[in-house]
Amino acid sequence: MSPSPRSQPGHVTATVDLDGPGRSVGHLLVPGADDDHAYSTIPVPLAVVAGHDGPTALLVAGTHGDEWEGQLIVRNLLRSLDPDRLHGRLVLLPAFNLPSVRAARRCSPIDGENMNRAFPGDPEAGPTRMLAHYVESTVLPRCDYAMDLHSGGSASDYLPCAFLRIDDDRRRTEEKVTAATVLGLPHAFVVPAAGEARTLSAAADRQGTVMVATELGGGGRVDAGILAQATTAVHRLLVHWGLLAGDGGLAWDPASTDDRGTRFLRLGGSSAAVVTTAGLLEPLVRLGDRVDEGTTIARVHPLEYPDRPPEEVRAPVDGVVAIVRTPPRVQAGDVAASIGVPVEASAIVASSGNAVVPES
Repeated sequence: MSPSPRSQPGHVTATVDLDGPGRSVGHLLVPGADDDHAYSTIPVPLAVVAGHDGPTALLVAGTHGDEWEGQLIVRNLLRSLDPDRLHGRLVLLPAFNLPSVRAARRCSPIDGENMNRAFPGDPEAGPTRMLAHYVESTVLPRCDYAMDLHSGGSASDYLPCAFLRIDDDRRRTEEKVTAATVLGLPHAFVVPAAGEARTLSAAADRQGTVMVATELGGGGRVDAGILAQATTAVHRLLVHWGLLAGDGGLAWDPASTDDRGTRFLRLGGSSAAVVTTAGLLEPLVRLGDRVDEGTTIARVHPLEYPDRPPEEVRAPVDGVVAIVRTPPRVQAGDVAASIGVPVEASAIVASSGNAVVPES
């Protein structure tokens, strides 16, 4: 039997019933304090929409506060949903890390935490880890599916993509790969589960929830074309997961989705092109460019010494420019770009459980 949301151990409480009927909109109340507020409650927006019998899915946005596309998609979706045309239940968190959303920052200004490095959380820690604990212990166990809508935020720009964490569960891997294909975004990035257990994707895997994340552009802006494409993609996936029948009464056009197929790219390991000196970044490639190992993809000009030659940043592997840094000012250790290595979907499933997703 699922625990009551009002009796779950810890200090986070919900103002709506996660298991209730119909449409309910309220908050997760998270204790928080900072220099300006000795005693306060952070009202994290929460909505639950329940219809006929069916699966339960969690949709999250605002895990990082400077990533806007997902926040718009989830809010628009909430206003469009008709419980009578929904088969199952949607739990919506449109501004998951509310303090960072308010500040338009990646990390929370209250405790400095990155929400996507806070799982499995701690009910006795600061508000970010407290909220992560609540979601992993109380929300995810109720969910068959989950989606975390990211973009590059202020510091990065991504090829629009699904983002898959691949662990040793072959069935779940097959479902994730199929979901990424159904989304219909131009690319799907795959990363091995080994080495990172602090994300919402890792939490979903621990709870047996099939989860797909996205990266939807970035650069501190909202691109209208990417937003429309991603809105259609989310609706397609909800139909695939069985929550919506047909169009579910929502305004989207399946024919508008790119039919060239989703191209899978492996990230992780040695795919990041790291800057080794501080200065001003001059990009020499664009998102989606094909590059060979050793290709100069950027140059870093020392700020204080204009007569010195720039450092050349080279592609560490053959592949596709998948992520680029957007702020030109860089420090040693910053990633100028990440190169995605093409991989076949069948190889991802076949390698489930391996430490590294194989190259094609």
